[in-house]
Amino acid sequence: MEPIRIEHEDIKKAIQSGHSYIQVGKRKFLLLEVEEVSNSDCYEVTDPEEEKQLMAALNENNPILSEEEIKMILEN
Repeated sequence: MEPIRIEHEDIKKAIQSGHSYIQVGKRKFLLLEVEEVSNSDCYEVTDPEEEKQLMAALNENNPILSEEEIKMILEN
């Protein structure tokens, strides 16, 4: 996985604004800061709480949320 380097100052400010996602046209992209990325194109979970939440979701404890509920979560 190769990183995309962002040099445009306005784009950098948007990414670093603290918002959870950015929107380009009609598409929304989740912003997720990672400490390290391997060359395997896989994201390795290193945070125990994040691992717990992901495992719960994989074990079908993954309720369907409305768009409004998702928006509220992302904005907090």
